[in-house]
Amino acid sequence: MNNALENVDRISFVVEVLTIRNGRKLGRIRPDQDGYYTVPLAVLGTPTDNRTYYEVNDFVNQLTSPDSYINKCLVDAKLFGEYGHPMIKLLPENLQLPRLMLVDEKNHSHHIKKIWTGEKLESGGRIIYGLIKPTGPFGSYLRDSLEDPCLNTSFSLRSIAHSTETRDLIRRKIKYLVTFDFVGAGGYTEATKRYAPAVEVLVDLPITHHILQTSHAAMEHLSNTELNEIFGAKIVTIGSKQTSFVPEKQALCDERGTLQSVFTRLMNTSV
Repeated sequence: MNNALENVDRISFVVEVLTIRNGRKLGRIRPDQDGYYTVPLAVLGTPTDNRTYYEVNDFVNQLTSPDSYINKCLVDAKLFGEYGHPMIKLLPENLQLPRLMLVDEKNHSHHIKKIWTGEKLESGGRIIYGLIKPTGPFGSYLRDSLEDPCLNTSFSLRSIAHSTETRDLIRRKIKYLVTFDFVGAGGYTEATKRYAPAVEVLVDLPITHHILQTSHAAMEHLSNTELNEIFGAKIVTIGSKQTSFVPEKQALCDERGTLQSVFTRLMNTSV
C-alpha cells in the first residue's frame, strides 16, 4: 500500500560543499614555524551577512588604542578566544555582562598573537587578519577544522556595543571589544578560512583553480532568517583546472611517477 502523502517520483537533488565560491578556494591551511595560522577575523567597512554594521573608527580604536582591553591583552600575549560564543541569554540578567566579558579558560580554543588590516575587497571593505594558534581544551577542534579541506572555519567578534536600528540595517558603535571566538558560522562571509591568504594547494602538480568570468552584547552569527543570503554567490566554478607547459625536470607525472605530456594530461583531466 502506498502511504505517501505527496508524490516524490520526480524529485531528485544533490547539495554539496562548493570547492570554489566567488573565486575563493576551500582547502587546508598550514601553520608557521611557531604553530600560528593566518586567518580572517572580521571585515571593516561593510555590513555582516545579517545586516549589522560596525562603525569603523570605534572598531579600529578598540584594536589600536593602548588603553583598550583587547589591545592590552594582545600586546601582553594574553589574548585568547573561545570555542563558540558564550550563551549569555540563558543566564540570569545580573550574570550576563560578566560572562560576556570573561574569556573562560575552560573554553579556550586559541591564542591570538597578532591582528592587522589586509587586502581591500571588491565590496569596498578591508579584511582584518589574525595570527592564531590552537590551544586549550578545544584547541584540537580548531586545528582539525583549519586543516580539513572540506570545513570552512569561521571567526566572530565578541563585544559590548551601542546599537541603533533602521528598517534594513543595525549600526553598532563598539564600546568594549572582548575577543574573536571560533564559531560554526560567523557574521562575515569573508571572516572564514576560505579567505585565508595561504590556503594550501592539495596536489603537487602545477595545476591551479581559477575563475572563468542602545548597548548590546554584540556577537556575530548567522540567524535562521538570513540563511538565504548565504547563497548569493555571483560566480560558481566547479572543478575547473588550468595546466601550463613546464620544463622536463618539472614535467607532469601520474600517480605512479610516470612522465606525461601536457596534451595527455589535458585530455585525461575530467572537469
